[in-house]
Amino acid sequence: MEDRLNRLKKVLEENYLPKARWWPWKNIKRQITIISFHELDRLLFLELKADNQKFQLPLMKITETVDALKERMFCVEKECFVEAEYHPEYLSLISKLPEIKIEVISEPPHRIIGAKPITFESTNAVSLLIDDAGEKYVLKSYRLFPETNVEALMIKALALKRFENIPKVYLIINHHERVAGILMKYVEGVGDGGYPFYSHLLYYLRESAPLLATVGLSAKLGTIIGNMHKALNIGHSDKFYGLEEVSLDDVEHWSRRMYRYLETILTRLDEIVAKGELTSKELMEKWRGLIDKKGSEVVDEASTYLKAYEGLDKGRIHQDLHLAQMVYIPSTNDFVITDFEGEPGRSPEERVMKEPLLRDLATMVRSYHYLSHAAVMNAYGLSIDGASDIMLKNDPTLDWRFRNVIAMVNSYLASLIGSELNVKYRLKNPREIFSLIYPWIIERSLYEAYYESMYRSEWVSIPIIGLFDPLLNSMK
Repeated sequence: MEDRLNRLKKVLEENYLPKARWWPWKNIKRQITIISFHELDRLLFLELKADNQKFQLPLMKITETVDALKERMFCVEKECFVEAEYHPEYLSLISKLPEIKIEVISEPPHRIIGAKPITFESTNAVSLLIDDAGEKYVLKSYRLFPETNVEALMIKALALKRFENIPKVYLIINHHERVAGILMKYVEGVGDGGYPFYSHLLYYLRESAPLLATVGLSAKLGTIIGNMHKALNIGHSDKFYGLEEVSLDDVEHWSRRMYRYLETILTRLDEIVAKGELTSKELMEKWRGLIDKKGSEVVDEASTYLKAYEGLDKGRIHQDLHLAQMVYIPSTNDFVITDFEGEPGRSPEERVMKEPLLRDLATMVRSYHYLSHAAVMNAYGLSIDGASDIMLKNDPTLDWRFRNVIAMVNSYLASLIGSELNVKYRLKNPREIFSLIYPWIIERSLYEAYYESMYRSEWVSIPIIGLFDPLLNSMK
């Protein structure tokens, strides 16, 4: 057994893990420790540790190669394995391991007869399961075991509060008090939450379609966000949820974070230019020059607006709310939020911090901007930078975005009337509410510029021009 584990460990360290999408250290060999190992029939369950981080890696022994799963397969001498969540026997076998506890939220599925990956681009294992009655499920299995699994806690709370705009939750798989996976209903839709907005905006730009056609959908989103905030912050005894008063330390932390993002962005853009990572050095220097010249002034102003939060409330929010985190259901004109992992660029400590509820509205404002940028590119046949130039100088989507943002914010505020979430805001007029959203739009734009500079540098102009969005003038 020891020799077998050592061979397995060697293959994982040297070949498999450095190439795995979910492994934090891309193309880098890291020494691992196998903390625990359990075997049941064809299932091997490994708990790994590397650099003080714990991971789970369930594996299923297979006898033949499946082309669609080559990215998640490997062999150790004559034994071949696939990550187990993509095998139909996984759910029945994992439930039999002694350290696994299955928490039933609603009725369990029938016998699973089919399993396949939904995507390999996630940092978790996400698979589509089909039972013998033809029902479809999504199994989201967490590779990393954080101290606090924010997404799992939020989805469980929302499910128990019967929040309607998440997938139905069936089972939660726990490993030694940590969430290993969640089984949810597969949501049938026509695309992400941006689909109806993008389709209409293209029509609007090309054919002068009615300007107000999507404001009803934006109003619905405002109500959904309000109901989500109520479900996450009212009626909980666990301090992970609920409202707390914003302190001066909170305000200073948020302000320092904005300046840190700005400094990191400038450094990273210098590296991109120096290394010649993009085909157009001049364009990158142009966007770098814009944020270098005016970025500090924008952050200074946003920090001043943040000071108004002292003494107001912060609570449990989505943190990374945008249209691509949702599925659009055309039959009901509704939206289902499918992802609650938070901003991927944050540290584990920042992922669990509470923030003002209005920040989720700011990230949605930014989502409208990203969507509008894509529509301008498509409608006019422009490059990313070409569309950024137009939106910076004479944005043809400005009126469209303004009306949709107004509808979302007003509907959100109306959904909170009579709840304790509204107590400290009820005497504020709409102008004051928008001025409270404003600094978080700047903060989110900075985060996005930081993220794009790290992972998709050719997109970095989109959040940079977001710092100078004319829409912001109506919110200050």
